[in-house]
Parts: sequence; structure tokens; C-alpha cells
Amino acid sequence: MTLYQRFALSFAFLVLAGRLPAATPIDLTPDDKATSLTHVTIELDAGGHNLIREPGSETTDTTKVEPQKIPSSVSAKLAYDELRLADSEKPEAGTPLALRYYDTAEAVIKVGHSGSSPKLPEDRRLIVLEQADQRPLLRCATASLEREQLDLIDVVGDSFSADRLLPPKTVAEGESWANDAGVMGALLTLDTVAVCEVQSILDSFNDNYAKIRLEGTVHGTADGAAVEQDVRGVYLFDRNLHRVTRLNLAVREKRSIGGATPGLEAVAKVQIAIAPIEKSTNLGDDALAKLTGQQRAPSHDLAFESSKLGFRLTHDRQWYVTAEARESIALRRVDSGDLAAQCTITKLAPKSEGRQTSLEQFQKDVIFSLGKNFGELVSSRQYQNAAGHYCYELVVRGMVEDLPVEWHYFLVAPESGPRVSVVVTIEKPMIERVGNADRDLVESLQLFPAMPPAQTAAQPTNETVK
Repeated sequence: MTLYQRFALSFAFLVLAGRLPAATPIDLTPDDKATSLTHVTIELDAGGHNLIREPGSETTDTTKVEPQKIPSSVSAKLAYDELRLADSEKPEAGTPLALRYYDTAEAVIKVGHSGSSPKLPEDRRLIVLEQADQRPLLRCATASLEREQLDLIDVVGDSFSADRLLPPKTVAEGESWANDAGVMGALLTLDTVAVCEVQSILDSFNDNYAKIRLEGTVHGTADGAAVEQDVRGVYLFDRNLHRVTRLNLAVREKRSIGGATPGLEAVAKVQIAIAPIEKSTNLGDDALAKLTGQQRAPSHDLAFESSKLGFRLTHDRQWYVTAEARESIALRRVDSGDLAAQCTITKLAPKSEGRQTSLEQFQKDVIFSLGKNFGELVSSRQYQNAAGHYCYELVVRGMVEDLPVEWHYFLVAPESGPRVSVVVTIEKPMIERVGNADRDLVESLQLFPAMPPAQTAAQPTNETVK
């Protein structure tokens, strides 16, 4: 049986013996008050295909080009202590909901013939779950996470949302209720939910436990791409602890190709166990002090560093690194599902003190490079960013294939040493939506000596081995 045929959930729940009369309604109200402590384990296994466009298929031709399918799989294990900081009512954006410390956060990811094994580093294990405009988001309490680190812990099966699956009234065996779109969005890591047709049904219960099944379809967006998910699940409510202690999910997902991310056709199976604990050595007063004492700029949420190119920066979650070459990296900015801007950061040859390029020369170089696409120079300026590097900024307008385009050119350099150029391309309708997002990148950019390239391994000669 393949992943794309019928999929079933296996549960090792306690046998529900000594049932109460079937028509007896029971109360499934959770005890989810603030300050409660739990230990959570999550095991996720997913398999399917990433979908990418064939090179050259992004044309105006109306002929539909089928995307290329690349086999992919993920196996992840997470374990953390969680301190609840707020109840399950809908809080305002910016409210810390829970504080977590991850004992384990690791995965094995395979895409085509390549693979990776990301792990959450020791200095990024104190994580805050914080309410945002659409759904709760994770961030590190002490430093910025990298995109790969965020993706490692932001998985289907959010433990904070598990109790919110429960009904607001007493229910009898066989009775069902609709699950809230906001809860399903958080549980399935969707940024927005347009359609939620998920229902839970009380399957069986006894004095100690209630077994509940969940089933339905959710349509929404994630990372700016349209997503359709078919969900099947079973969860166990402990009637003595007044909370969900087990949750198993199977999710069949179809995700379209986004402005900066591949599409996806896959099935994920997730097992979540939630156990109350008396205390956590990692979530004491010191951890709470780091939460309340942190000053964080919301726009600078994630970190990126390239030791090969010799720079680091911070950025908001709408920027995605889409390609890394020998001398440059490419980023795309996605806004409400639309590709808003493209950015290329390129390593330049270092220059000694007194020999740096002048703003006037930089302007001439840019105009020359644009050639017939150049229209007008809108503005130019020189300033220092937060790292103390000198920055030149040019805003230029022109045309590319009859489309009005605005380019933002930056040259970032200290008085001597390594330099980078930053080129941001924005189509006219997107200029206001991009705002100062590119300038925020440059403001945070910090240069350092690049790691020298590894020496090329000795190549065999054409001589016959004797």
C-alpha cells in the first residue's frame, strides 16, 4: 500500500472498558490555565514529491507545462518542555502564549539525490510561541533563528492548539462538532485559512478517557502558496487531567508552486504525546527573564549567514533565500502570495583604504550596466548602516520588455576590505508593498572575512598506474 492510497492511523491507546451509557453527555472542557507545564514529543514522517517549474517554462505561452516532480521525504523528532503563558482564548497579536525548551529537534530531509540533517543548536533552544495576526508563530527568545531552524520546529501538530479541538459544550457518544478555522490553521501551520470543513466526533469514552476522531478538508495558504489538505486524526482526552494527551494525524497535502517555494504533493503522519510535569529545570525564572527582557525588532525575525561570501544579515519572514552560487545569493520577497521583489547579493573584490569606489563612479557603473533599460536616476545617497559600513544607494527606473521596473542598487563596504553589492528588482505595482524591506536588509548587513575556498582535491593523472 502506497502513501497515496488509503492511509490509516494506528493508536496504542488504553482499552476503553466499562463505558457509560451511550446517550450520556460528557464534559470535555480542558484545564488549560496559564502556568501549566507539559512535556511534548512529536514524531513526523512525510513522503511525496516537491514540484518545480522546468527551466524556461515561465513564459506567456498559454500551454500548460507540467511541473517537474522530485522525490522528497522528511523524518523529524521533537521533544520539549512547554510552559503555558496564556489561556486558549484568542489573545491579541504579540502576546506570548507559551515558552518552550527543546531537548531534541532534529530531522533527516531528502530531496532528490541530496539530503540534510538539520538540528537546533544549543543556543537556540529556548523558543517563544507568540500570537501573530493570523496564527501563533515561533521565535527564539535569545537570538534570531535561521530559516532552516524555524522550519525544523514549525511542524504540523502544534501542542498548544491540541486542547482547542475540544467542543465548547457537553457531547454524547457519536455527537460531532465543527473545528474552528483558526485552530486548524495553527495545528496545520497554515498562514491563512479560506475554507475549513473539519469535524470532530466523540467516538467512545469511559470514566478515564475519551477517544475522538477528526476528519475533513482545509484550504489556505502557507509561505505565500495555495494549500489544500485532507486531514484524518484521532485524539485522546484524559478526563482526570482534563486535557488532550495524545494526537495522531495523517495529512495529505497539495501545495502549489509559490513565488519563492516549491510545490508539494505529500502525505505526512504525525504522532504527538503531551504529558503534564511538575517542574522543568530549563523553564525557570531565568528563562522567563530572557523572555520579558528581550528587545526584538519584529521586522528582523530571521538570520542568514554565508561564511563563503563573508556576510550576515537579518530579515523578516517574507524574504526567502532561493539560490546560492559561488559568488552570490538570490532572495525573493513574497507578499500575500505575490512575488514582490527579487534580490541578489554579490561578493565583490576587496579594496584597500583610500581606493574604495566613489558614489559618482558607482552611479556611472550602474547606468552603464543597465544599458538601454535605463530610464532615469530617481535618487542617490551615502550613509552608514548599523555595522558601521559605508553604503551607497541608487534608485533607478527603467523598462524591461515593456514592463516598468524600479531597481535599488546598494554598495556596502568598510573603509577597507571585503565588499558586496545588493541589487533589488521591483516591478512598479509592487513598489509600495515592498516599502523599506530592502533597506532593512542592507541596514542589518554585516561583513566579515570570507572563509577561503577548500583546496581542490588532487586529480588523477592520465598516466598508467604501474
